[in-house]
Amino acid sequence: PVLDPKPIERGNVDGEIMSASVAQANGRKKAEEKDTTAEITKKPRSCMDTLTFYVYVLGIWISFLVFGWTQEALAKEDFDGDTFHFTHTQVFLQSVGNMIVAFAAILLECSLSSTPLTLNAGVSLRHWLIASLGYQGAHFFGLHSLQYVSFPVQIVIKSCKTVPVLIGEVLIAGEKATLKKFVSVFILSFGVVLFLFFKPSKKQSSGVDEFEMTQKFLLGLSMILLALICDGIYGPYQNFIKNTYQRCGAFHLMFNMNLWQGVFSFIWATADGELMDTVRFVQKHPTVMPYLINFCASMALGSSFIYLLQRRCGALTVTKTTTVRKLFSVLVSAYYFGHTISSVQWMGVLVVFTSKFTAPLIASGISSFLKGQPSSQKQKKA
Repeated sequence: PVLDPKPIERGNVDGEIMSASVAQANGRKKAEEKDTTAEITKKPRSCMDTLTFYVYVLGIWISFLVFGWTQEALAKEDFDGDTFHFTHTQVFLQSVGNMIVAFAAILLECSLSSTPLTLNAGVSLRHWLIASLGYQGAHFFGLHSLQYVSFPVQIVIKSCKTVPVLIGEVLIAGEKATLKKFVSVFILSFGVVLFLFFKPSKKQSSGVDEFEMTQKFLLGLSMILLALICDGIYGPYQNFIKNTYQRCGAFHLMFNMNLWQGVFSFIWATADGELMDTVRFVQKHPTVMPYLINFCASMALGSSFIYLLQRRCGALTVTKTTTVRKLFSVLVSAYYFGHTISSVQWMGVLVVFTSKFTAPLIASGISSFLKGQPSSQKQKKA
């Protein structure tokens, strides 16, 4: 008899379907086993990631709380009738601490990735010198301003870094200013006005009005403004270096900026005799040594924690973390050094510190409104 080929084909198809079903079932079983294994092995890693995250965040908060307190203590504390006013030496010591940490990190990265050690990342010396001069100016004027104004005033106004950086990006890097940045500038300016001009009705416990527009206060403000101008120079120039030289990582920036900042500060401190005055001051007042050690170590550790957190969690997480630490720094300064801050001024502090989050929301709302306006007008005409 002649066999009908169709049943044979159907039988082959059914067999293939059955084989495929068995294979899929086995595949699903293996996949489930694999997912279960992955889930079991993932749980400890997730806990470890969470622990690492909190270590980085606490490291930033503690390091910069100590750093902020030490800055003000060095400027305000009385050491048997003398005050520590050697700003160039402070910048030099800060540079040495940061440079050591950055060098160790570069060595570690090169050993882990088996890449040759390059400290300047191929960046031209001219670029490092220009950026480092701005960097040195920002730190010198910022630290020096504490001899004339309180730490809360310094940190609130210094938080308006966006304003000079926006100008620097347009003039130096040739970038276009966005609506978000313009909104951010307006919010920052509004917050600073609240902080500076709505001073408390009562004076400090010492009887001094810290927000009175005296010659000393205005000199301190001018120092902060000069620091902001320097921020507007080195910030965009750093971005230019990173975008031009692909091998230049965060620790390369940290090492080279602090290397040349340290060189400039050392030359200046040596030329005007400040370095020897610092040595004599330490010999006369050895109690200042813990302050100087805390100053160097806290800055270096804080910068390292910021880099590690940014590499793991991104820039937004770093922004949130540093915003909280600035608020903590103002609280600690107000409590420890007895600064009186009014409720309106606290509102100004919050406006300044939260501007990085509120500015994008407001800019987005304005943009949506402007985009929706023509369409609504067309609907009315129709």
